[in-house]
Amino acid sequence: MNRGIAWTDWVRWLAAAGAALLGVHLALSAWSAQAAGVEVTPTQLPRAFTPLVRRDATPTPTVTPTPSATPTKTPTPTPSPGSNRSLRFYGNGVNAPGKDRVEIRIDGPARPADVGAGDFTLEFWMKAVLSENNNGHTCSAAGDNWINGHIVVDRDVYGKGDYGDYGISLASGRIAFGVHNGSSGLTLCGTTSVADGQWHHIAVQRRRSDGYLWLFVDGQLQAQADGPNGDISYRDGRSGQPKDPFLVLGAEKHDAGAAYPSYSGFMDELRISNVLRYTGNFTRPAGPFAPDANTVALYHFDEAGGTTITDSSGATGGPSNGVMQVGGNPSGPVRSTDTPW
Repeated sequence: MNRGIAWTDWVRWLAAAGAALLGVHLALSAWSAQAAGVEVTPTQLPRAFTPLVRRDATPTPTVTPTPSATPTKTPTPTPSPGSNRSLRFYGNGVNAPGKDRVEIRIDGPARPADVGAGDFTLEFWMKAVLSENNNGHTCSAAGDNWINGHIVVDRDVYGKGDYGDYGISLASGRIAFGVHNGSSGLTLCGTTSVADGQWHHIAVQRRRSDGYLWLFVDGQLQAQADGPNGDISYRDGRSGQPKDPFLVLGAEKHDAGAAYPSYSGFMDELRISNVLRYTGNFTRPAGPFAPDANTVALYHFDEAGGTTITDSSGATGGPSNGVMQVGGNPSGPVRSTDTPW
């Protein structure tokens, strides 16, 4: 007999009806969201994002470290060979033949240091003491009287010669300057002693046209006279003694005997010119000479070593370099830092 609908069937029916109603509701919600233009499926945010930067903002530049500047090193100047030196002679003379002197060849071939065919000036600095240069000789104007003093510069030739010769010595502390033309001679004598342990500037001049001579000490004219006329240069290619074609400093060139003693003292800054440099008293030089068009030989004696004495004149036909002949006791000449400046 049919008893109606069971309880369990009612439960199933209600569950099905509820599910149907829920589906209708979700469908209506989705339709409403689409109608409103809303995206139903949510957009996921990215895991990372770039921070916003204003378009008108100037970005902070990346600072590149500036490397430290390498300091500029001022190069150390290369020292010139030698510097402000002089020569010290010891007056060995005949006790050391051929030594303790400087020899400057003026012929074979001929060199500019050979003056006397025209006007010339020869000048240098010296420092000496009387106790080392005191053979008792007194200067006088007679002939070749200069040659008996302590010889500082010797451009003699052995015997009378054919052209002539000249030289400078220290006689009882005074300067003696003599010239000979092969037949007659004259010596000028200074008036003050220069053998006092101080530096003195010495200048001698000769005028070719009439043989007139001048002698200056520290810029002051101490003697002048009309000397022998003619050419007193060294005649190129002449025959004679081996040392004739040399200008010798600090000694009698031929070592002819004790009657012709050598110079003991200092010498610096020797210049030979082919003009008369001085027309009257002058202020003695305050520093080393610079060569000019009338300088035919110039010796600073500033070499650091060796035996060459360099002619710095730059004269055409040169250089008229010299050679130190070292020897004796004490051994000379030697280089010294004792100078006029």
